Amino acid sequence: MGVQVHFAILHCYSTDDATEDEAVLRFDDIVFWQGLMKGGRDRNTDKFMVFPPGKSEAMVKLIDADWPTSDHIGTHVIRRDELGQGWHRAYFQNEDAHYHLDYEVFNAP
Repeated sequence: MGVQVHFAILHCYSTDDATEDEAVLRFDDIVFWQGLMKGGRDRNTDKFMVFPPGKSEAMVKLIDADWPTSDHIGTHVIRRDELGQGWHRAYFQNEDAHYHLDYEVFNAP
């Protein structure tokens, strides 16, 4: 199956909105998790995504899906050469919002 990324805990330190964010996570432009987040909250995204074939890196993005326009909270580049190095942490911060997301890059059986 190739190289995969296991996304785990999304932690919200503070939100973009006054009460809660409608957080949406994308990997290589594919939505893999969405949910409501408040400051201090942890959510286990527990999603496995295949690393894009032929690419040496791909992006994970976090947005706050507001209507009529969404707010971009941040982007983190995940590199194929992180393979087998254990858990990593992506940080997303924009304006008042501050989050982190734990992930691991590994070879799928």
